[in-house]
Amino acid sequence: KTFAGAHYSQTVFKKLKLTAKAEYLRRRPLFNNTDYVLIKNKDSFTSNDPLNPGDETSAPFVKHTIYKANIGGGIQFGDQYYYKPGNYWALATEGDVPGIWFTYEKAFASNVKGYEYNFVALRGLYEQRFNNKGNLGLSVKAGKFFNADDIAFTDFKHFNGNQTHVSPESNYMNAFNLLPYYTHSTNDSFVETHLQHNFKGFIMNKIPLLDYLQYNLVLGYHGLATPQLKPYQEFTVGFDNFGFGNFRFFRIDYVRSYNGSAFAGDGFMIGIREGF
Repeated sequence: KTFAGAHYSQTVFKKLKLTAKAEYLRRRPLFNNTDYVLIKNKDSFTSNDPLNPGDETSAPFVKHTIYKANIGGGIQFGDQYYYKPGNYWALATEGDVPGIWFTYEKAFASNVKGYEYNFVALRGLYEQRFNNKGNLGLSVKAGKFFNADDIAFTDFKHFNGNQTHVSPESNYMNAFNLLPYYTHSTNDSFVETHLQHNFKGFIMNKIPLLDYLQYNLVLGYHGLATPQLKPYQEFTVGFDNFGFGNFRFFRIDYVRSYNGSAFAGDGFMIGIREGF
């Protein structure tokens, strides 16, 4: 991708922040030029086309140019602001949640007309602390493409999947644990849900012997619905504050995934707390 763009953002009035972005892009597909490896193994290189990983000559789009314009904004209700001379609001203390964000993107003036589209999306984020009963978090995203039947696969909505066994802390409300990276990519509509409750010490501290571990029980749910496939779901149970002594920056989760009502797979995830 060769590109040039401009981005602007401003808090237009208390708690409402708007952003605008314009971009010119020239994109071309890349192909593998070698299959040489230092240490030989039975695995073969896959192509750069996620739709045809076994075909080195295929590409998910053709070389093209395109313009994009994006406008978005959000309200984060936990934030605190103060008024500054110059007729604008400045962020004083940054809160977490709840919040609502929206975006509208238009792709236009492409030399491949089928690559032009419109896209709208909305996200809501909510967190509730229940005193000594832990923290509840909920994230819901929804989006819809218009006039996008033939757009480049690059511009599909791609979801945060994971084909490793490591999950950063920032992924718990924004990503899936076992979802392959491109199986559910869509140029239509989608609804994505992430829910978790960290009980802190509310349950574990009440179980004899286990209370000495000081682990925090965490239950979670992740769901994704698109028109093309059956709903994808993940259910998780794990322990936060995992470790011993002063080394408690890990989280361990057991995950079971389903396509509709059919079992898809399971596995363990290791999380690492950011900034430990």
